Amino acid sequence: MYRSIFLYAPKMIFDLCFDILYFLPWWYSRGLVRMLKRSGRWLRAKEQSLAIIVWLKNIHQPLYEQYNWQGMVKSVIMRIGQISVRSAILAFWTGVITVKVIAYLILPALVIWEIIYQVI
Repeated sequence: MYRSIFLYAPKMIFDLCFDILYFLPWWYSRGLVRMLKRSGRWLRAKEQSLAIIVWLKNIHQPLYEQYNWQGMVKSVIMRIGQISVRSAILAFWTGVITVKVIAYLILPALVIWEIIYQVI
């Protein structure tokens, strides 16, 4: 069955114009919310995989059931070191996600600026 492009051209042009005009409102509303939710879930998963809360809860528990003072000092020092390193890793990933969100917010404005710069 033969269908002419002229029958579908108005709908295609309307859809194209609608998508172009709706892009920025979507980007800064639904798209931003979706990206923030994904980033939050990713950071929560990263925090759970690093298990910082578990290390904090067990900071005064002795390692290998050594209840003498040497074992207690070793376990506290080791756990403080683990908590520090794991917190630094989580802070790094939080910084990466923050840069990602800022780039997401700036990208459309940068693209529009570059398009205007090339036209002028």
